[in-house]
Amino acid sequence: MPSATCWPNWLRRASSPLRNPPMRLELPVSELVAEVATGWFAALRPPPRLSLAEWAPLHARLYDGSVFRPYPYQRAILDAMVDPAVKQITLMKSARVGYTQMLSAALGYFVAQRPSKIMVVQPTTEDAEDYSKDTIDPLGDWPALAGLLSEVKARVKGNTIKRKAFPGGSLRIVGANSPRAFRRIDLDVILFDEVDGYPQMAGKEGDQIALGLKRLTQSLHPLAVLGSTPLIDGESKIADAFAAGTGERFHVPCPRCGEFQFLRWGDGTGPGMRWRDDDPATAHYVCVNGCPIDEAHKLCMIDAGRWVAEQPFKGHRSFHVWSAYCPLPGAAWPNLVEEFLAAKQDREKLQVWTNTVLGETWVDRGEAPDWRRLYDRREPWESGTVPAGGLFLTAGADVQRDRIEVSVWAWGRGKESWLIEHRLLMGDPFQAAVWRDLSTMLAETWRHEHGADLQLTMTAIDAGDGVTIEAVKAWVRTAGPRVMAIKGSSIALAPILGQPTAADVSFRGKKIAGGVKLWPVGSSAAKSEFYGFLRLDPPTMESGEAFPAGYVHVPEHIGEETIKQLVAEHRVTRGGKGRKRTTGWEPLRDRNEALDCRNYARAAAARQGLDRLSEAAWAELEAAVVPVVTPVSPPTTRRTATRSRWMYE
Repeated sequence: MPSATCWPNWLRRASSPLRNPPMRLELPVSELVAEVATGWFAALRPPPRLSLAEWAPLHARLYDGSVFRPYPYQRAILDAMVDPAVKQITLMKSARVGYTQMLSAALGYFVAQRPSKIMVVQPTTEDAEDYSKDTIDPLGDWPALAGLLSEVKARVKGNTIKRKAFPGGSLRIVGANSPRAFRRIDLDVILFDEVDGYPQMAGKEGDQIALGLKRLTQSLHPLAVLGSTPLIDGESKIADAFAAGTGERFHVPCPRCGEFQFLRWGDGTGPGMRWRDDDPATAHYVCVNGCPIDEAHKLCMIDAGRWVAEQPFKGHRSFHVWSAYCPLPGAAWPNLVEEFLAAKQDREKLQVWTNTVLGETWVDRGEAPDWRRLYDRREPWESGTVPAGGLFLTAGADVQRDRIEVSVWAWGRGKESWLIEHRLLMGDPFQAAVWRDLSTMLAETWRHEHGADLQLTMTAIDAGDGVTIEAVKAWVRTAGPRVMAIKGSSIALAPILGQPTAADVSFRGKKIAGGVKLWPVGSSAAKSEFYGFLRLDPPTMESGEAFPAGYVHVPEHIGEETIKQLVAEHRVTRGGKGRKRTTGWEPLRDRNEALDCRNYARAAAARQGLDRLSEAAWAELEAAVVPVVTPVSPPTTRRTATRSRWMYE
């Protein structure tokens, strides 16, 4: 532990006294008159104008009602919010750095100290409602704001769950997915929260940040604040905004050599976090000069820290801070190492750790795996059969001008998957014959290794082609409940399966509730997951270990062309060096139908609960295909799997 003399000043700071003492009269008047007059003058004097970093420890409160004492790295960010020279602030951050508390303090300041027209932009309208209830409502309990903010349910004109009124200003809380949120309003302050979670656009209105910034043009003291945990490299709004500002990092002194430097995770060869033998208890930091630094020095280091900019200031200050700076016990360096060791073997967990602990974008290794490597590792099992680990089937269908291609995939625990077959149904999609062939195929069964016959639980068919969409919808209407029409989402960060929308309308133009629904599919997310799984190595025979979660099995009867189609695209990032970076999937080969079918089958599996099935549900599926051992001879006919009602409905 640091010595008593090393306790940071911010832990010892008491409330600051008023800058200007009450005015005293020196005139030859009676003592009573002088005292009364002094009180009058004191009441007329405006309150001292404090900076936000000074105001916060006096008036801001945490969720439990305790005083908010800003950490050293927070103070400069808070003061930048009230600096008239600063027009925009960007904070690219991890979790556990106190961003929510900083936003609350800023809101309190702009209500009580500098009344303004304010907007807070959350990713969705639902997030906006939650933020209003969980964060804005408690502000009314702060003594400095007592009676200023209207109650949520008060019947005040213009006041709803997403809008507050206070003397001299107003506060709106909106969702970035609302096209109407940025219309016909003028603002002084706009706070963008978790911008990497925003949809690509606010409906057809355009980019939400650009729309919001336009609302500040009439203000005498405009301020935009962007804050977010970053997500995918090349698609991150907050990373682009950080690069456009001053690019500041918090430099702290080494307690041994005195060298100022910003903290980084490192790669084990230079400055950064180190530990021995996968033991988090041995975690320590190595400075740029090789000095080992123990966790006990962290408080003194951050108390002496300072922000250092990499780019000149032009009205936009941008900051990056991550969990290593946080003085809370949960962010102790050994804890961060422990979290890394728990996540490093799982791609999805490692991405979450990179975003939420390091506050950095996830660099998606989206280059296509080598088709030859995938071809050479094919496994022997009988065509048309399902290996033991596959417990339910889904299919993906891709409609072409002269055929329909269908892939059948089996799914098991941990998203392990098996390609059962890839079939071409030749025929014009505007003729009935090929659709009859598709219906016949989807009614087939596939024999499980344990003897049961499995049916498809769900089939996803692409209806995104503007040419064949009506033919697809016509077939879906008659195909039954285990068929879904899908359409690729235009949102780069869309989940693998989103919320459906009604695609059928009545003659009055109203959506038909029981008609065909279009399910949006996040093709980028599906491809990223698939390519990550394709890179997993199988266990060696000597180890006796199980296949890793997500492993993709391909049978020997799948040919070279289908294998090439599975890896027919790669992820490319373009731009940089002053130009906005964009990331997208580009073809390596002319044909990619097998990859598309895989994505559609994955979306169908998501609808069947692949991402959320409990162990009890997997056990039920397993019991349906594993034969029951009885003392009598088994029947000569094949056994049909006992259906899990929730899976086949």
